[in-house]
Amino acid sequence: MTTFVACSDERTSLGVVEYYPSFLWVDEMTTPSRMSFDFNFSEDAQKDNTCYAEFQFVDKDGKPIPSSKMQVFADGKQLPANKLLIYSKDLTKELLISFSPIVDGGNHQGSLKLVRHNLDRIESQSLPSKDCVYVLPWSIQYEKRMNPLAKALMWIGIILSMSLIVWFLLLKPFYYPRIRVLRLEMSSKNGYYVNKRINGFRKVIITNRGGNQNIMNKLFTGKILYIVNEIWTEPWELTPKGRKKIAKINLHGKYMISPVTSEIANYGTYQLDNLETKESITIKIL
Repeated sequence: MTTFVACSDERTSLGVVEYYPSFLWVDEMTTPSRMSFDFNFSEDAQKDNTCYAEFQFVDKDGKPIPSSKMQVFADGKQLPANKLLIYSKDLTKELLISFSPIVDGGNHQGSLKLVRHNLDRIESQSLPSKDCVYVLPWSIQYEKRMNPLAKALMWIGIILSMSLIVWFLLLKPFYYPRIRVLRLEMSSKNGYYVNKRINGFRKVIITNRGGNQNIMNKLFTGKILYIVNEIWTEPWELTPKGRKKIAKINLHGKYMISPVTSEIANYGTYQLDNLETKESITIKIL
């Protein structure tokens, strides 16, 4: 009498299959589960070299699982129709199991169904039998993951986005505050006249040479206003003073302002004297 023992009421975990799709230059990849199946033939069966049993992987409803959905490999070869042929000399088989991308992720369950054999009994069950014989209930986890390159780029994007939000909402106003006085009016007896809105700029540069601020600097630090005219022999600047409606004035020692101050405020009137040309310019903050 030849007997095969492999029945179990408990579901055996076959491990985890991992998959991620292709993205850009990184190809898709499936990491199959690896499982050793142990088969216990009776002494009579082990002495009979013609003794065998063939099992098919079926789902929890007893339906065969096609190779288009699940692939089973033994001894480096894919099993046709996911059928596993075991001879009495094969007490152990190491199987690799993977799923196709079309299969939904999650926990998959099934069992091995005896489809062909040269046995008398499986444990206490005589063979052949009109009822289907199922052995080794199993479960396997199929985890679909994000492509590592896509995941890395996603996290880079999240970190970059958060950094930009922190910079523009918190750090930029702190490190590069904006001028809060409204308008700058400048005039001289020689006909020079300028009336510019300066509110919202991080710096105003008054010079006789043109200035150029690149787009990235303008975006990340704030706009600089250049007021250009030949009347100025040396540049000077207005910069904000925190959140106050006051602008700091930096004359670089080339001009004299009266009344003497280092700050100008809304509705103030000042006289700026060029120490080189002796020309006087009236400055009003409107």
